Amino acid sequence: AYGAELVSALHLIRHGAVAELRLDNPAKLNAFTVDMLKALEPYCEELERDASVRAIVISAEDSKAFCAGADIHAWSELDTREFARHWVRDGHRIFDRVARLAKPTIAAVNGHAFGGGLEFAATADIRVMSPTATLALPGASVGIVPGWSGTQRLIRLLGEPLVKEMALFGRRISAERALAAGF
Repeated sequence: AYGAELVSALHLIRHGAVAELRLDNPAKLNAFTVDMLKALEPYCEELERDASVRAIVISAEDSKAFCAGADIHAWSELDTREFARHWVRDGHRIFDRVARLAKPTIAAVNGHAFGGGLEFAATADIRVMSPTATLALPGASVGIVPGWSGTQRLIRLLGEPLVKEMALFGRRISAERALAAGF
């Protein structure tokens, strides 16, 4: 059911004036569970209130993947109404909240940033990618489109033709190509 997973896969860690939001679900390539997604909103509120935090780094525990997107097993159990109301609508609202943080945000992208993971990286003000990072919108392979504002935000960052190529064909792009496109 909605909200049944443990939040322990998302951590807020403080390093002096820098706060780190760390994804920690390596068994599933840091894919978002429902509770991980829900935990982002109160973390954003906490970070906004804390005057000692001057910057926020979004990172991942595992070097294989920044985030493989949404844990499809977490949302595949939701009925259509719950999926639309909670997973898509709440995810969109929460990612917009991350994007509106008043403090500078930096996504440290290592490994794969796929689907919702790429959309999450796009919420940051700055993205720093390892040379081996790969980006993709593989939703077409499971019959979905980016649902967490990725099409709007990514088009501004990567350009419409490249985002269409990624979303319609599920193509991966390298960190080098993403950098050349302005990401």
